Amino acid sequence: MNDKKKDTKYPCLCNTVLLITIFLITGVHANAQQKDRAILLKGVHQIPLPDTPGYICPTYIFDHRPEIITTVKAEGEEPFLFNNIVKTSLGKGKIIIFGSSEYFTAPMLRDPDTRNILSNTILWGNKKAVKILLMGGSDTLQQLFKERHFPTVSDSKSLSDPSVNILLLTKDITDSTEMEEIEIFVRRGGTLIFGSPLAKMFSADPQSSPSLHLNELFTKAGVYHSFNPSEHTKASALEDSIPYYLHINTILKELADNDTHYQNKGIKDAVTSSISLAVYFADTSLTNEIKESLGYSEDNPIVPSEESPIYKDRVRSFLKYELQSLLFARKVGKAPNPYYIAPASKIFPGGVSPAAPRVTRTIEIPVKTGAQGLLEPRSPYHALHSTGLYVPAGEKVTVSIADDYVDKNLKIRIGVHDDNLLHMDRFVREPYDLTSSFDITKDTTVVYSPYGGILYLSVPDTSHLKVVTLKIGGAVKYPYFKSGITNVNDWRDSIRNFGAPWAELATDKVILTVPAERIRTLEDPEKLMRFWDEVLDADAALANIPSSRTHPERIIIDKQVAFGYMFTSYQKIVAPDDLSCIYMLDEEYMRLHGSWGHFHELGHRHQFWGIDFQELGEVTTNLYTMYVFDKVLGKGIYNHEDIPGKEAVINKIKKYMAEGADFKKWSEDPFLALCMYIEIIEGFGWQAIEKVHRVYRALPKERYPSTEEERRDYWFKMICNATQKNLSVFFDKWAVPVSDKARREVSGLPQWLPDELK
Repeated sequence: MNDKKKDTKYPCLCNTVLLITIFLITGVHANAQQKDRAILLKGVHQIPLPDTPGYICPTYIFDHRPEIITTVKAEGEEPFLFNNIVKTSLGKGKIIIFGSSEYFTAPMLRDPDTRNILSNTILWGNKKAVKILLMGGSDTLQQLFKERHFPTVSDSKSLSDPSVNILLLTKDITDSTEMEEIEIFVRRGGTLIFGSPLAKMFSADPQSSPSLHLNELFTKAGVYHSFNPSEHTKASALEDSIPYYLHINTILKELADNDTHYQNKGIKDAVTSSISLAVYFADTSLTNEIKESLGYSEDNPIVPSEESPIYKDRVRSFLKYELQSLLFARKVGKAPNPYYIAPASKIFPGGVSPAAPRVTRTIEIPVKTGAQGLLEPRSPYHALHSTGLYVPAGEKVTVSIADDYVDKNLKIRIGVHDDNLLHMDRFVREPYDLTSSFDITKDTTVVYSPYGGILYLSVPDTSHLKVVTLKIGGAVKYPYFKSGITNVNDWRDSIRNFGAPWAELATDKVILTVPAERIRTLEDPEKLMRFWDEVLDADAALANIPSSRTHPERIIIDKQVAFGYMFTSYQKIVAPDDLSCIYMLDEEYMRLHGSWGHFHELGHRHQFWGIDFQELGEVTTNLYTMYVFDKVLGKGIYNHEDIPGKEAVINKIKKYMAEGADFKKWSEDPFLALCMYIEIIEGFGWQAIEKVHRVYRALPKERYPSTEEERRDYWFKMICNATQKNLSVFFDKWAVPVSDKARREVSGLPQWLPDELK
């Protein structure tokens, strides 16, 4: 359900280990690496790592200059290595990155090997007297420097002092002026010793995904330091070489010779991250080396499709595709080209016929925003409003608006398919956000897209506007039907045949965004959308919200669904372009058979998030599914293979009880848990659930139960009150935990059990 987006472009690997293995370095630039490595590791045998829950975070290498000093072995089902201590250069100076700031604190500084590598780093390349600026570290570190007669200062202004030649840093730098001063310090010959604070940043906020502003500096030196927790590691054995996937030099050689199918995610991420970083940050000469290693030619664009999918485990082939995308992103970032047409756009989202008329239209758009009691994105957010017009790929379209609207935080968006698919193993369409967005900051805005798409007005949820008038020039009309407004005869005669590749069928309650080919023969969209309004009204009734919605729900068809078979987020439901799409657009079929999947996803939009306890995520959504089947289709509550009838449900319950009722088992089987609700519905009718939902809806958010135990108790007390029965024994039979306090609150009510549990 969560639609939070997370950056996965440069994944990292972070692991707890007991020992760092020191490896002999082979391959490209081996002599230079061996020289510096020998200096830094003089007198060093093994380097201890932070104890659990300490973490080591990796540094990716995407340039010829950096050198690997030590690596870490991550154990588990898919063992792999990652860089821990890395040296690189910038201007006349040097940078050395340690994978954890704990190297500069007790107890690790008590280890002689740690003390030796740190001392070697301080003396490394310094032919004059050493003077260290400390921006981090510990009392133990200062004591070590005192013992070894290394003078230190702690005032950051000392960066401009020419006698300071070493900066030891264990924090991120967010101030741009300070960052610039550090870069000047390094470029003029200073040494930056950095101990990563990412693990500590994560420990302070476990819900975060920490990143470094300092990567702005590090990328200029050919490295990127990153974080992402993974399974802990064990001590690694000594090896005699560094694997190719840890340095861009050896990666390029490997890719030139092989197209390996990698099953190991750590290795695959290391290779793809290094290549991606190199293309994004490195100079043209290295980019050309990458092209040559991969055998990539811009004359033969790679287009993912059902017939020719892109597989991520075929690393060389995938990287050719990734390279193509990165080169395009870098090119567009430097010089946007409104006339560029992405080669893949012809397959998805699809092309517009050159013969389709480009039109100029003035349209009035009623604004539909505001909360309606369901789960919404965190405010402020923007809501899409359809225009009935489509932007062809690689063509300019003008959007004009009255001056009064210019300062209202309005946007124009092109396209509706904004999901990132890069977490998936196989792509049959471009796996990126295919939409384009433009702020309206003047009375005329020129918009365009390399993929094309439906043109939307995007309005902030806090807007008080009632209607917005736009004049749009250069777009094409797409099949757009608005219930109660569009004439059905006009639809049949012309609208359904408009030349754009996507269509929308809309009411004030729901919008279906579908491939245009799916509606070319649709005769009566009004009848179809009346059915969907009935579905949305049933959901509203059970959720206890008004049937007249502040804004419509959206069901969007996609060629490749990002999560599962279908999924729901804060602002949309995404479903596949398969038979289920055909059925969704067939009113007669839907009234006769329904669609559990679509009803289920709409149920997610109406659940009581924040009141339901976590095990109910895939359970209470199906109350809405059953309610629609019962109230709209008149087919009762048994319409899924896991609950095909009352007798089957009773047998399922008896089997669960006979094998020993257990809350863990209940939690892991949504249809088993649903059977508990079915017993209540069979015993008391939908009225019991409806009464509970009325209480839920009236509860202010600041009074929501705050713990899982409180949420279970709240459900228990509310359903007891709704049924006027003491359900303590019923909950005991099902092994759903309830507190003694909650039990006491309903102790005056008569006990109840369904017949099958007596």
